[in-house]
Amino acid sequence: PFVLLPATAAQADGLPPTSLDAGPEGVLDPTGGHRFTATPLATKTVLTKSETSGGRVLRASVLQGRWGVPVVANDSTSGGLSADGRTLVLTRVAIGYPRTNTAFAVIDTTRMALRDTVALDGEWRFDALSPNGRRLHLIEHRDRSDPTRTTLRTYDAQSDRLLDDREPIRGHPITRASGREGRWAYTLYAGRRPFIHALDTARSTSHRLDLPARVMSHRRLWALRLAVRRNRVAVLDGDHIVASAARRPRR
Repeated sequence: PFVLLPATAAQADGLPPTSLDAGPEGVLDPTGGHRFTATPLATKTVLTKSETSGGRVLRASVLQGRWGVPVVANDSTSGGLSADGRTLVLTRVAIGYPRTNTAFAVIDTTRMALRDTVALDGEWRFDALSPNGRRLHLIEHRDRSDPTRTTLRTYDAQSDRLLDDREPIRGHPITRASGREGRWAYTLYAGRRPFIHALDTARSTSHRLDLPARVMSHRRLWALRLAVRRNRVAVLDGDHIVASAARRPRR
């Protein structure tokens, strides 16, 4: 069976939510006290760091090209900022899907300046960043006609190359939650069988946390959220726990 995405203006234009940028919401730093935004103009992008409370702009800079803060799930959860707050990854603004090439800009947030760019053939999307910003975890779209057929890859920013690791992932990323200290990224996927993808962004290893099949038939499937609670990851509908899984499955 196939899972139907909810109708949105973005998808009507042919762009999945994860190929879009986060817009004015940007992404919050780990403390929640600061917000980073990237506003693409005609040929440049305005990058800002501001206070969450009151909105006072602390730093701003202008980048060449059109970049945006990446979206990591269909509920528009944003990402791109490392747990230490020193690195921000932006994605080149997409004008069509699938793209023939994708680019990412790596930003040094202490200087609000471009540190590096990553250019890859084909359609890719940002997934997560290691706590120190040295490894980018990226999703490669393998099938131009099926956006659910993807592969997780790791890009090493120090050696400027893709590593040999390849993890097939099949499904729609519904929502995302992070563990304490930002090391673990948990993504709820919907597909033939619902599961939570648990990614250790520091070691570039992952676990698949399988969920009961009833989650797929939940009437508010696209409104479900994740929460990390002690040693488990809970799937929530509001405050109600629909299902949960151990953060680290037994081998």
